[in-house]
Amino acid sequence: MLRPEIRMCIVLLGAALLPGGPCLQVRADVTVTQNEMGISAYEAGRFEEAIAYFEKAYEQAPDNDTLRHNLCNALQAQAKSLADTKDLQPSVKYLETAISVDPENVSPLIQLGSYYLHMNLVRDAIFRLEEAIELKPGELNAHELLGEAYYRDNDIASARAQWDYVLEVEPKRPGLRERYDKAFREQQVEAEFKQNASRHFNISYPDDVNHTQRSQILYMLERAYDQLGRKLGGIYPPSPIQVILYSDDQFKEATLLDAHIGAVFDGKIRAPLTDAAGNWLPEEEVRRRLTHEYVHVIVRHAAGASVPWWLNEGLAETLSNEMSAEEQQILSRTYAQNAAFNLSALEGSQLKKLTPEALRLAYIQAHATVNMLWTKYGHVRMAPFLQALSFGESGEGALKQSYRKSYAVLEQELAHIYQ
Repeated sequence: MLRPEIRMCIVLLGAALLPGGPCLQVRADVTVTQNEMGISAYEAGRFEEAIAYFEKAYEQAPDNDTLRHNLCNALQAQAKSLADTKDLQPSVKYLETAISVDPENVSPLIQLGSYYLHMNLVRDAIFRLEEAIELKPGELNAHELLGEAYYRDNDIASARAQWDYVLEVEPKRPGLRERYDKAFREQQVEAEFKQNASRHFNISYPDDVNHTQRSQILYMLERAYDQLGRKLGGIYPPSPIQVILYSDDQFKEATLLDAHIGAVFDGKIRAPLTDAAGNWLPEEEVRRRLTHEYVHVIVRHAAGASVPWWLNEGLAETLSNEMSAEEQQILSRTYAQNAAFNLSALEGSQLKKLTPEALRLAYIQAHATVNMLWTKYGHVRMAPFLQALSFGESGEGALKQSYRKSYAVLEQELAHIYQ
């Protein structure tokens, strides 16, 4: 909340502490006026304008706590308004300014830590959230977010310590118990895992993964980072990217996923290196799975979390795997029977209701759709497509912007290929 009572503060400051009489009173009145105009602009939602007024007032009375509070609030509000439109880079700059203006205020530190997490700048988030807790120990939002940052940094013990505290104070904190239990389960499986790193990836792995296998995996990941980043016009997610490698049994125990799931990205890439019989997977299959999940990392970084399922999975399949002859035959039969999905049915949550057979068809159709976009219209349109999604466009809206096509037209083109 802004503080309109600034009028009296400034007048008393000028009269009591500064020499010169009338000139100082005029200066104080100007400062009061700037503050009140800032308050009006703030309450009307014109945050840039409010910032300009508060900055002018603050320049004339930099030691006044109320002016500092008002300017900091306006900077935070402008940061949030930009973040609401998915524009986080300038939001960060506003919050850095807010912290410099009001360094004893914990609120912009927490807000900035949250935005860094959204941008997957985990180390930056940890730095700011640790600052917040040093400034105000016990602030639950800061402890919860710091736990999330530690978790993404693969420091599960530290994450659980933060979440333990929050749950002691607020046992029914929404969603936190589930995240805590998930972290606990993963820690039980991964407790004895070792770690290795390359330039952009940290890998955790069981003791029986030898040096040659580790080197091959890091090479696969670094090659994907370089090649796919260039193919997509320079999309390089921030590092380090966490990768957890398991046996098949460990993967199932840690993730609780169905047997048909070969790997997963849930903020970390998780993949088994063995099959259900305990045999090591072929090198090419490991590469395919890791590349598939790394594409999800790229998509999350470039477009955020609200990406149509068909695009997310279709791009991951297109960039990690060729369509097989069997899959092409399945599509041909599907279109002959007029049984293909509409793209609007492949957007998201409704996929949970599909049978395994229908889900396989959904994957194949998503693969074919994105493969057509990728090969027929070139690589250069994909990055703008993802960027439009990052700014809040719908799947079809982003498609129209980048490819000048509706879902219906895209569906017809794909049907024409396979009919």
